[in-house]
Amino acid sequence: MDVFGEAPSRDGDAPDAAPDPFALLYDRLAGRLFGAARALGCTGPEAEDIVHDLFVRLVQSGAAFDEVADPEAYAFASLRHAVYRRRQRSALERHSLARLSHERGDGSAPSAPGIDGDRLRAALAALPEAQREVVTLKIDGGLTFAQIARVTNVSLNTAAGRWRYALDKLRAALSLEEVR
Repeated sequence: MDVFGEAPSRDGDAPDAAPDPFALLYDRLAGRLFGAARALGCTGPEAEDIVHDLFVRLVQSGAAFDEVADPEAYAFASLRHAVYRRRQRSALERHSLARLSHERGDGSAPSAPGIDGDRLRAALAALPEAQREVVTLKIDGGLTFAQIARVTNVSLNTAAGRWRYALDKLRAALSLEEVR
């Protein structure tokens, strides 16, 4: 086997290629990671960028990634950090634009992004961040509570409790909207 996991050919044909572990991981997780990024508040293009950037970083890490005990949980933890970094960067940009606008005296302020009218998305967005994160990792990510606990750096009981509280709040919010 060579460094790329390919066996040399015996008869001069192309070598038999072993499946690329990053490609397999991408095939298995990309859709779930994209869904989780969307549920954490990213637009479609932002979510795509974050997921692709995440896999580029994983490939660039090379051998260091081979030592990761739970690649799935690691990928979701990386996604979580990337989403929050993007959120912080966006807030800084909005603040800077507002300050510039105020300094120019034109009274204009950057417009807020459009709000999705979907009831469930709105109810999810109304949850406290920690609870929304657990719901996202559980439903979109398909992670176990043990994996969620590792990703969010909390105990297993805390992860499960956040899930229960979030479901209670979602049920209450959605049933209240039906009455209106």
